[in-house]
Amino acid sequence: MNNFLHPRPVVLAGEKVFLSHIFAEDAALLAQWFADLELTALLGQQGRSFTLEQEQQWIATRANGIEHERTFAIVLRDSERLIGTCSLHNINLLHGTAELGIAIGDKAAWGHGYGREAVRLLTGYGFQYLNLYNISLWVHSFNERAYRAYLAAGFREVGRLHGAVHLNGQRYDRILMEVTRNADGR
Repeated sequence: MNNFLHPRPVVLAGEKVFLSHIFAEDAALLAQWFADLELTALLGQQGRSFTLEQEQQWIATRANGIEHERTFAIVLRDSERLIGTCSLHNINLLHGTAELGIAIGDKAAWGHGYGREAVRLLTGYGFQYLNLYNISLWVHSFNERAYRAYLAAGFREVGRLHGAVHLNGQRYDRILMEVTRNADGR
């Protein structure tokens, strides 16, 4: 539920989730999520955890605007509960390219299709409002749930770095995926 004095603005609306702004008040929740080593490993940040001060700085940096990045909060429509964040970064408007990143930090929200819907909203935003042609992302082969969600959201695998990720004594592939405006039907 929204614990703020102000409602979260709906920037991009989906059926189950909407994308909104990230507020300074979100820092404590983000710090709780990103202190979880399981979550940070899934995001390619294995062995890292992030403090409240780091999350406050991350939010402040985005509030001031980063030229080549657009970041959003992922919020459940029915309860206005913040469940994650997503962004387009390394945006190159000249070539029409960007990279996508997403984190569903609320583990109770895993496996419900919220991430897939947020990815579709974010890619639609990139194609429609930023005039992007190609949006790419990297995922590790041990993150099978994310890989399936990206496929369902219209991404396709375009390359692998075999054994490029070492975690818990095992090697995993680093997988490059993309979606293009034409492939997405937009």
